[in-house]
Amino acid sequence: MNLDCGNGTSLITGSAARATKAVGCRPPSYLRRQSFKSRTSCRATSTSVSRSQNSIQSWADQQEKQLQNCRLSSSKDTPVLLTATSAQPGQCLLNVPDSSWISLQVVANSPIGDSVASLEPWLQLALFILHGLSQRDSDWSQYVLSLPTSLDVPLLWNEDELDLLEGTQLLSTVQGYRDFFDDRWLDLKEQVFGSAPDLFPADHFFYENFLWAVTTLRAHVHPPLQGSQVALVPLADLVQHARDGNSQWKLQQAGFGQKRQSLLVESKTELAAGVPLTMDFGPDKTDAQLLLDYGVLDDDNPKAGYLLTLAIPDSDTCYDDKADIVELNGLQESTEFLLHPDRPPSSDLTSFLRLTNISGQDAFLMEALFRNEVWGHMQVPVSRVNEEAVCQSMIDGCREALKGYPTSINEDLSLLRDVQPGTRQSMAIRARLGEKETLDVTLRYFEDRKSKLDQIEYYQERRLKGLGLLDDDGNNTWDDFFKDSIA
Repeated sequence: MNLDCGNGTSLITGSAARATKAVGCRPPSYLRRQSFKSRTSCRATSTSVSRSQNSIQSWADQQEKQLQNCRLSSSKDTPVLLTATSAQPGQCLLNVPDSSWISLQVVANSPIGDSVASLEPWLQLALFILHGLSQRDSDWSQYVLSLPTSLDVPLLWNEDELDLLEGTQLLSTVQGYRDFFDDRWLDLKEQVFGSAPDLFPADHFFYENFLWAVTTLRAHVHPPLQGSQVALVPLADLVQHARDGNSQWKLQQAGFGQKRQSLLVESKTELAAGVPLTMDFGPDKTDAQLLLDYGVLDDDNPKAGYLLTLAIPDSDTCYDDKADIVELNGLQESTEFLLHPDRPPSSDLTSFLRLTNISGQDAFLMEALFRNEVWGHMQVPVSRVNEEAVCQSMIDGCREALKGYPTSINEDLSLLRDVQPGTRQSMAIRARLGEKETLDVTLRYFEDRKSKLDQIEYYQERRLKGLGLLDDDGNNTWDDFFKDSIA
């Protein structure tokens, strides 16, 4: 969705312009999506089936892995890790050496290693998971069989469930992911599977399984084992999500010459015996981003947000100057900013808006003379005209975005009271509610700021005060100067 942001500035709400990261893959920025209404439903099953405790226990026994200071249990038919004894902050609860990870090296040494070597790291691991399904006697088969057959990741929701996300950034991003994985699947069929049908049997390597493998991989990896270092860590991936998590993943160098690594699950607080291990899957991520990547939400600790993309329009007569200025200050001509409902917009966001709305009498700040200091001037209001344009662009943008939702904030709050927590319906309502609350708070912030424009000090006043031509109350000092000089 592109909205007018004053002076032609492009206000692109959220990830409609491109899908965001998935394990370390990033769909192309040029993707523009059609409505989900015209697409077929996700072919993977939408019924959430939990992991098999027996399978993961069989794998651990087969590999002779000791759980040390934690133990395997089950909660709502899902395997979880519990503390075996009481623990102190910083205590290691689980140590998984890299020899027990599903890493790129494991893939390289597998029968499919040569066939997938040129693919992205995340894609190599996803295909290895599928290969594990087709090879029930492999070292990793029990672990692969322990993985849930479905998750609450919106990529696997059916059409009725996706309808609950109508108007949201989340739906737009899911749409981008879906198209991206469709394209990658077609590439794989043409470039990889066709040349080695024995390694990639059609009864296991079909689109539904591929989408399941991709989402399963994404939902079970965490920093720092992402991107080019992506790896699955059995047992450690049983730690559950909670915003106030009581443990954390931590890498530790090991072995002779520190050439090997271990992943530790370490306690963050004092824990009693029998406590489920949890960690925050994304401290910097909003609820919608966590739902997209992991299919989880913490109902007790919501974290709303709205991803805003601002861009300098190509038609701006000062485009080159403005693009140069933002790049000198670590930003791009198209930059994402995360809005929060519990804090004002960042200084970088307001500075970017001021810069993109510079025009008319304020355009002198674009001259080369000010190049190294102009960003500093953008940190504070430039002129009344400019600040009004900044406020109005955000007001118009927020209002337009809010119109895209079929329900109001109050209606969602009412619906939330009547649905079962933890269901996909509840997750969808929370996701869209978080977006709307953030937009509503941002709208009111800029409406309030616009109403106080006459109380704000602008560049010219600051400049005159700096020259001693205005006193602290804004009164000019010229009259006294001429009076004393004449006297």
